[in-house]
Amino acid sequence: MSALKPSGALISIGGAILYVVGLNPQRISYSSTARFPVHQVQSGIRIQATGADAERITLEAMTYPHVVGGLDAYAILKAHHRQQSVVPYIRLRGNYLGEANGLCVIETVDTDEERLHPFDGVGRKVDVSLGLLLLPPTVALGGA
Repeated sequence: MSALKPSGALISIGGAILYVVGLNPQRISYSSTARFPVHQVQSGIRIQATGADAERITLEAMTYPHVVGGLDAYAILKAHHRQQSVVPYIRLRGNYLGEANGLCVIETVDTDEERLHPFDGVGRKVDVSLGLLLLPPTVALGGA
């Protein structure tokens, strides 16, 4: 049970909403690569663009569950990961605006709990790291 109400939604991943108060996003990293094979030709080299690889986002969040809650969002994220659900990834902004970043799957979930509480055994501080794999629109729509 949290002493504060969740407020200030920042990120939505499926049914999980990460708030300013609650499971709070601390860092977001984006990673993408593209392939450019080099071919030897008589006059030197030629570089061929063959396409981009998958886009990945690493999201680090933390909460103090006994004070601000946040374990409900963590449970939803963990369930999406275990079920390998395809879920929307939305970055929320002020004035209820948001940036829909498309559909994703939660590829990895890492959790660290520190200083376990003596009454319930849950860490007083919980750090969560998520690895998101953004799906291309053609894959998300079932296309080739």
